[in-house]
Amino acid sequence: MPLEAPNLDDRRFAEIFEEARSLIPRYAPEWTDHNLSDPGITLLQLFSWLGEMLLFRLNRVPERNYIKFLQLIGVEQKPAFPARAELTFTLASPDLTSAIIPQGTRVGAAVQAPPPSAVAPSVLPPEPEEAVIFETDEPLIALGAVLKAVQVFDGANYFDYTQANNVGGEHYAAFGPRASDNSALLLGFASNNRFPAVEINLLVRVFVDPKSTREQSCELPEAKVRPPATMVWEYWNGSEWRKLNVLKDETRALTKSGHIYFRGPKDIIKDSVGAVTDKRLFWLRAHLVRSQYETAPELEAVLINTVRATAVVTVRDEVIGSSNGQPNQAFRLLNASIFAQAPRAVEERLREKPMRGRSPAEAERELLDQAWRERELIKGFLLEVNEGQGPLPWEEVEDFYNSAPDDRHYVLNRTTGEIRFGDGEEGRIPLAGLNNIIVRYYRHGGGARGNVGAGAITDLQTAVSEVDAVTNLWPARGGTDEEPVAEAKARAPKELKARDRAVTPQDFEFLARQTPGVHIRRAHALALHHPEFPEVEVPGVITVIVVPESKDAKPVSSASTMQAVCAHLNQRRLLTTEVFVAPPQYKQVKIEAAVIAKAIANPAEVKTRIEQALNIYLHPLTGGADGQGWPMGGDVLFSEVFRVVLQIEGVQTIEDLRIVVEGQRQGRCESAKIPRDFLVFSDGHDISVVFTS
Repeated sequence: MPLEAPNLDDRRFAEIFEEARSLIPRYAPEWTDHNLSDPGITLLQLFSWLGEMLLFRLNRVPERNYIKFLQLIGVEQKPAFPARAELTFTLASPDLTSAIIPQGTRVGAAVQAPPPSAVAPSVLPPEPEEAVIFETDEPLIALGAVLKAVQVFDGANYFDYTQANNVGGEHYAAFGPRASDNSALLLGFASNNRFPAVEINLLVRVFVDPKSTREQSCELPEAKVRPPATMVWEYWNGSEWRKLNVLKDETRALTKSGHIYFRGPKDIIKDSVGAVTDKRLFWLRAHLVRSQYETAPELEAVLINTVRATAVVTVRDEVIGSSNGQPNQAFRLLNASIFAQAPRAVEERLREKPMRGRSPAEAERELLDQAWRERELIKGFLLEVNEGQGPLPWEEVEDFYNSAPDDRHYVLNRTTGEIRFGDGEEGRIPLAGLNNIIVRYYRHGGGARGNVGAGAITDLQTAVSEVDAVTNLWPARGGTDEEPVAEAKARAPKELKARDRAVTPQDFEFLARQTPGVHIRRAHALALHHPEFPEVEVPGVITVIVVPESKDAKPVSSASTMQAVCAHLNQRRLLTTEVFVAPPQYKQVKIEAAVIAKAIANPAEVKTRIEQALNIYLHPLTGGADGQGWPMGGDVLFSEVFRVVLQIEGVQTIEDLRIVVEGQRQGRCESAKIPRDFLVFSDGHDISVVFTS
């Protein structure tokens, strides 16, 4: 039978008062006036009221106690996650060959407070909030050269797409509509100087049509999937195309957005190439040697001088306190919301070095400490303690259960910034010293406020004399706030049941919503459902449909979001289970209604209220009877829609109401059937409101 929390005492005020008054003859027989006018009875009423309050507090689990209970079973609130953006830098002079933008360059984005509501308008204008700081994740060598021409060679003809390559312009086929062998994407650069022989960073933004977003198979990590084409980057030296030294290509043959890094050639010269005959430029090209594309890739833009940035602030060499030699010491950082990830450039650089294992040999102590520092830096946090022999790195662990008395371990709460040390039996106690506990490196920040719009990140706060301006051409994405306690409470029973492995459909749904780095609002698992064979039950297959957090009327998961969910589920599924992650499919629902308003109502306001209520009711994230989102495959019931419209203030009667699904008008009083793997959305309704005659 299910466990139920006991009610320690369910007595109310009246019961406590009557019980106390009934005891008067036993303990105070000389007290004979039991009327409400007696001062003693008044005191009994007061004490009865206080007793009821105490019992209420006794039966109520305080928020702090609940949090402690969650921590006891290993459930913590999810920390805030920082937003990310692509920052494009503009150099101060066209005569510059190149300029170095250091890793960690800070750029601020002013965030305006929300405007006052129409119900209670404010006299004063909204004050700007504290700026959100973005830091670049890797160093960037910005070029003085300017991308002046973009053209596509489809194997027979050249086409100029320079205007389409501008941000906000139309997307274009990278290798022509058919992407045949020997096609090419050509980039022409104008410069007053020689083309720099330095590392060049190209950002490629691939156009993804939300309507054509396909499901993702979770069988292989994306890094092990072969590109669908053989592509070679080359440069023009005046007489022939020569191969470039490509350092890294994140685009998978221009099928996903990412950066391409290569070494600039030394013998490149200006020339007129292809359809561009009126100017001489430095030319690079992506040459399609062998095409195996299912669909020809389309691009939004190719940009230079662009680098990733994260909405965090780096802190170095923070002294957090002095050890007193006592067990279970705790210290707190000056900042909270610690971001548990090093910049990609740092992580890749450190992973290239061989990691030395532990060794008691004194000769290898220095190498061991250096390897330990590098391992901790990959985690994004480095703590050192000086115990008289110089600062030595300590290792972060989840708990002290497996820590020996001499293990240099500590526990970090990344949400609060609290650091705890061991007790001498489980984990080493730092020796006493003055200001001997130092955090060498960490990054803090995060939250949904970092999801600023395009063109908002413009305040360069790190002095780089060669830079004239900086901006984000696309909105920042990915920032989420710390998980509320109420959501952690609701998650705790499911997490204990799932135990970080996916077996049942409920496990897949729960774990999909817990994917780090993305914000999945809803997930629905379809057992025995294969995306390519929707009418057949396929044993061992499960398809997880994920709906992201979005303000759109029709939220659609991006390819990167589904890849993140795939990677998360693939580590937790059974070996014999084949998992697919798919975007939601939608049926557009429109309501046609003829409404008669009350005589005192404003027809325009009534119409607006009806449309807003219907949009909320039919929304994938806020709709349905419970307001938690439209149920997957939930039918649109005529009676429920009728109720939503009828309860709007100002509505007197409804003369006619029809449900229209994908242009198909249902009959009078007829509900609409929705397939089991579809959601609904609304994009406008046909509502007419008139007065009664």
